[in-house]
Amino acid sequence: MGIGSFLGIPVVNERKPPVREVTDPPRGKDGLFIQPKDTSAAREVIEQHNRDRFAGHFKFADPYTGNTRTYDARGDYNCGRCNQAVGNKCLLVKVEIDRDAGSCADWEITCAGDPEMVLREKSAEVANYGVAKNGKGFGCHRCPYASAAIAPDSRGRELYCGKGDFRTFGNACCSLNGAPVVEEDYDEDDEDDEDYDIDVDSDDDEDDE
Repeated sequence: MGIGSFLGIPVVNERKPPVREVTDPPRGKDGLFIQPKDTSAAREVIEQHNRDRFAGHFKFADPYTGNTRTYDARGDYNCGRCNQAVGNKCLLVKVEIDRDAGSCADWEITCAGDPEMVLREKSAEVANYGVAKNGKGFGCHRCPYASAAIAPDSRGRELYCGKGDFRTFGNACCSLNGAPVVEEDYDEDDEDDEDYDIDVDSDDDEDDE
């Protein structure tokens, strides 16, 4: 790879593809990464890159990483407190939601400044929708892939994610969350007309923030 120019603007010549590093940290017998004992500043740089990777691929979010609108400070991520919920329906996913314990990878905070649209274009499978057996929701603090950090990082992240090899807050979450879910068949409705029949002006009581 070389650097050329076009109209005075530097241009990367990628006839030879850039060589990037591929890491493969050690894993335990359970398939999860083994938490390193290194708690240095250099290690924090690596972990932030790992969090950014999970934000891009698995919608990980905490107060400083990913789309912060998808971070739940309460750490539940339940449908009843999602901006896409209207009654027992979702504006995005074709599924009858469980407001108390249901969630999906597209959860986001309720916000008057974030208008939504009636879409209903995602299947429950694509959205990774599920209902937590605990009856409360998800979050890293309920995930079996998380364990206590050897030491919190400089921002206070107290757990270690064995799926992503980074420390995390207990109230963060991602789409790989392993909290046990209720086994259900989330088939899409047969009648498409009903999919879009949502009373968006309903005065349903919102769940507590």
